[in-house]
Amino acid sequence: MRFLTSELKTTLAMTLTMAVGSSSILAVAVSAPSAALEIGVDASYVGMFTGFVYLVAMFTGSFSATYIARYGPIRTLQVTVIFAILGLISFVFATPLTTLACAILLGFAYGPINPANAPVLLKVTNSGNRAMVFSIKQSGVTLGGVTAALVIPLVAVWLNWQAGVVAICLLGLVTLIILRPMRAKYDTGLDKAPVQVSISALLRPVAEVARNPLLRGFSFIGFVYAGVQVSIASFFVVFLVTKQFSLVAAGVCFFFVNLGGILGRVLWGGLSDRWLTPKYTLTAIGFISAISICGLFFITTDWFKPLLYAFCFVLGGSTHGWNGVFLAEVADQSPAGQSHRLTGGVQFVIYAGVAVLPPLVGLTILNTDSYLLPFSSIAVCALVAGLALPWLYRNYPGGFR
Repeated sequence: MRFLTSELKTTLAMTLTMAVGSSSILAVAVSAPSAALEIGVDASYVGMFTGFVYLVAMFTGSFSATYIARYGPIRTLQVTVIFAILGLISFVFATPLTTLACAILLGFAYGPINPANAPVLLKVTNSGNRAMVFSIKQSGVTLGGVTAALVIPLVAVWLNWQAGVVAICLLGLVTLIILRPMRAKYDTGLDKAPVQVSISALLRPVAEVARNPLLRGFSFIGFVYAGVQVSIASFFVVFLVTKQFSLVAAGVCFFFVNLGGILGRVLWGGLSDRWLTPKYTLTAIGFISAISICGLFFITTDWFKPLLYAFCFVLGGSTHGWNGVFLAEVADQSPAGQSHRLTGGVQFVIYAGVAVLPPLVGLTILNTDSYLLPFSSIAVCALVAGLALPWLYRNYPGGFR
């Protein structure tokens, strides 16, 4: 009896590619307090670094559709891992120029991962388990963050922060070894035409999204959900500190937010496959996200601890749990052989949400010296986006085709 089925091995391999991309970006954030001193900048610049990575990833993810068609999804994923390793090695040199190079390389690494994962997972899933499998794959984002948060500080205490960053590279090397034998199975039916690097090739997936009314509206939902997710992740701990929580207590609460994000993705995927459709699952996520964000204003240090942690779990499960169901629906509704292209186009819009909403939240907090308006605003955005989904499907029943 085999220990792992071929389908499960593939799912875990795709999850690992997400973990590599996520851990590489967050490795910079985790090591920022020490690295910034050597680079000669303030550690707060890590926010600009992350934003620039996602900006690059918007375009590389869209362009990757052409590369995937020519060389295959597994070969593309191998290249992304190599870019991630090179990016982390660049960061170790700790100069402004090598840090910029790191951001560019990580953008090249992170952008193509979802478009390349989509056609692979389509081959090992069906309508009864697709949302669950895609959700498991998306849990690699949070697992990568946990890996960076645990490995880098421990290695830094033993050696230094550079060694901690290099340790993350080992995860990439393991992933390259795992991916190598998968090429024969998944890199098939390739387009033999040479890859053309052009503005039209870059924007073609985005244009396809823009032309389809349902897909255009669906992408807007992703724009909002992604912006809400990263806004909560970015400001949650700071918000709790303003509510008189200690940094340690806020960190424990944030752990439960991330735990909710990991398990919530899988739970939502199961609900979507077994009982709810993706449409109503994503609507429920928007509704619960809005309520949970509003509930933040009622948190106090006097809350019964199990209740507090349960609330944080629900907050993370809703605001962080949408990705798998969302991307599974894009892949499922895409015309045959086009999942990588439409995923790249939709992802362009999603990453734009990450680039736009969190900075707006931060600016509003600075200008109002309050979290009431920005958090209330993203709660309304989540609610409106969720309620828009049934309307979209009802008015544009033709799907993404």
